[in-house]
Amino acid sequence: MNFPLLLSGLCAATALLSGLSPALSAAGEPTLQVSFTREGVTFAGKIPSEEYGQTLAESVKSVRPDLSILNLGLKVDPEVEGPDLGDLKSLLAELGISTHEGHFSIDEESLTIGGMTDSRITSTALKIRLDPLLGDRNFINRICIVNKDDLPKLSVHLSSGETSGPLLNFDLIPTAAEAYEPPGLSISNLFPMMLTLSDLSRLKEKPSITDKNAPEAPMQAVPLLQVRNIGGSTSKPTPMLRAMPAPPQPTYIPLSPVLFTRDSFLLQVNQESNVDAIVAQLSEPPLAGHPILVQPVKSASRSGAFGDYLIEKRAEATKTMLLERGISASLISVETIEDKTSTDRGEVRLVVKIPPPPQQIESKEEETPEEALSSGTVSAAPVE
Repeated sequence: MNFPLLLSGLCAATALLSGLSPALSAAGEPTLQVSFTREGVTFAGKIPSEEYGQTLAESVKSVRPDLSILNLGLKVDPEVEGPDLGDLKSLLAELGISTHEGHFSIDEESLTIGGMTDSRITSTALKIRLDPLLGDRNFINRICIVNKDDLPKLSVHLSSGETSGPLLNFDLIPTAAEAYEPPGLSISNLFPMMLTLSDLSRLKEKPSITDKNAPEAPMQAVPLLQVRNIGGSTSKPTPMLRAMPAPPQPTYIPLSPVLFTRDSFLLQVNQESNVDAIVAQLSEPPLAGHPILVQPVKSASRSGAFGDYLIEKRAEATKTMLLERGISASLISVETIEDKTSTDRGEVRLVVKIPPPPQQIESKEEETPEEALSSGTVSAAPVE
């Protein structure tokens, strides 16, 4: 008998039964629900705006680029006051990185998180991140700690930096009853059909019977194209405006960020393997040999001397990890990013700057004799 697998199953069942409280059953449908499944990251519930949902989807996609974003009935309701966006993004990022098949739901009375992990530190980290969102709600913990061998082997996937438009689709999908169209002729098309059948000559593009006695239109002369410069007259050419191409711009490719613990410059769990994967990506074309921007994110609540010290230490730690893994120091530069949110997420962004290709000088097209005369490159001989 596989005792570790049996233990994980009993643990998950116990966590599920312990989470079924009367407060949860009375709350009904959750206000917002996010689940990390094998098919993708599913969103359901109500949010205040589409921008709110797109920001959450982009945040989840940055930590789990291997999963697709699925809308399972997510609706926009301006009267709904969603949780703080910065705190929610931090919680979902930790849930997606540290757990397998993580789950989050929140309503007016309770807040629920779930998933499987092999570390007790994950439960503590999630509890710290959800404290700003908890308030007076009941906390339902469905995190199940299992043996490391029982967790699936997940490979590291890095974001390519390519944007393909909004991740969440808010278009209404008609139901089967709404999409059903009864057979036969629609009432809206009945009058056009009767009008067409009243005069079949319309189908053959011939004049109708009632138009036979109508007088024919008189013949008119069609003017030829206007002829210019007759008799050797020289007219001043009209200047033409030519659009100048915009100078080429460099391309910035964001990589997976390096995450530190809150209010410190210590790495979060699994960040060493994340840095190894980033360096492997930087060592191969098309990113190899291009400048790298190390951008520590400074939150609005860390504007003092401690905030400057914390940002400097995180940037130095990130730069040191890149240098130890073979990245040249001449390619690395540091830029601090100001963040309006008050939550310190410990994020250090990595961006590769690819310079634009050398601008090619287009060969001048051969001018016609008339263009040469008008531009002045060829002079006309006087007529004696």
